[in-house]
Amino acid sequence: MGIFDAFKKKENDEPASFVLGVEDRFALLNTKDIVVVGYVKGTVRVGAAVYVTNFSDDEEGEILLTTVLGIELEPGKRADEAKDCHVGLKLECAADFPFRCGTVLYSRQASVSDVHDAYVKALGNQMVFHRQIELTQDELDRMSITDGAEMWRLYSWYRCKVLPTATDADRAKDMQKIAKLAEAIVTKMLSVSQIYCVYSKITGEPAMFSETVDQKDGTYMCTPPDIWILTKPYKDVIGATFPAEKYEIREIKNDQSNAISDFFGSIFYMNGACGVRVVNSNTSISAEKIVEKPDFSNLPEINRPVMNPDLERWILLIAELGHPDTPDKELIYKLYFSFMSRELVKAKFLIPMKADNDMPSPDENGKVVIEKDTTIALATIEGKHGRPAVRMFTDWKRLRQGMKGEGWNGFIQPIEGMIGSFDCAINLTEYDKAGCYIDEEMFRGFN
Repeated sequence: MGIFDAFKKKENDEPASFVLGVEDRFALLNTKDIVVVGYVKGTVRVGAAVYVTNFSDDEEGEILLTTVLGIELEPGKRADEAKDCHVGLKLECAADFPFRCGTVLYSRQASVSDVHDAYVKALGNQMVFHRQIELTQDELDRMSITDGAEMWRLYSWYRCKVLPTATDADRAKDMQKIAKLAEAIVTKMLSVSQIYCVYSKITGEPAMFSETVDQKDGTYMCTPPDIWILTKPYKDVIGATFPAEKYEIREIKNDQSNAISDFFGSIFYMNGACGVRVVNSNTSISAEKIVEKPDFSNLPEINRPVMNPDLERWILLIAELGHPDTPDKELIYKLYFSFMSRELVKAKFLIPMKADNDMPSPDENGKVVIEKDTTIALATIEGKHGRPAVRMFTDWKRLRQGMKGEGWNGFIQPIEGMIGSFDCAINLTEYDKAGCYIDEEMFRGFN
């Protein structure tokens, strides 16, 4: 053996960097060893130590350290090493690990980016290209929220760019597949320990995302606004793409019964969000598919909670838009404002009030008889142009945020009932831009 052969041997003994996204797995009889199949990027050798992870787990998952016992390049063709190819690997005592499509094997030298890319490649190759997202119920049960969102994104791209949907029947079949995937994602979102939501620092509420579309006929359309949910594997990477001066990522814990369901319900049916983007902008699920709209039709009107989602939606979107300092922003502002003005004239608001005597309970018709000489104080502030403004709120949540201290009740009025005597300061809280101020001249212009 020459000196160069000695150096070559030493080089081959050095640990190689590799990753492999699992596309399939095969149990072996009478052993805890298991065979996994996927595309290896880099060089893997028999005897290599390998880490195994479900990168996309919604909860904190385990990481297994095992050893490569064998390599098969194709059926019956064994090898001591493999590089940049599809391969089967026999792993030592790994049968109890919860393998699924997208599980990643990696060496200690692999980067987080390498692990992520291997995960996405495995889902794309197996679940999208080969399986056309035809998942079994067991696969739907074992997938994570991130798995579902990534398969949805990849399949949408595949059907648009690689194998375009050609017929109405194909489109209907695709919609059925995606609906099944969405249903599984929703089930997992409502039961997981925590999710993460993109919040607006301007409003203190989950940020809402809507696109304005030119209809090419002189009119414009707003897409229904969604909130944006992230999962544990992606919260840092995707969260960093949102400008820190405008947004923050908050954890939503499922620490009480139905806590995540209640969170979604309040965002849909008080804030006016119309759906949820899960991980990426391609994965959008409508509100009614997640939490059913509450039905108060069997309650007397006085007992129905005050909610104005169709108004609150536009107030929040205008706040997030900020000053319309570009032509595009000005166009969007005018569109949002036109929708808001239509809802303002229809909405019923809560007006904070205090009485010097205890307020009696309403009767079965919602009427309250106040004792003679009772003094009632409304919550007002100094308004514009020397005119007082009465404080009004779109729902009890915002009234409690805005009115500190005890003793505040509320009565229900539209703007029309107050504007003759007061300007109206709507949703004045610590997030002052998340409200609006209406004077009489402006209000009369809405009609």
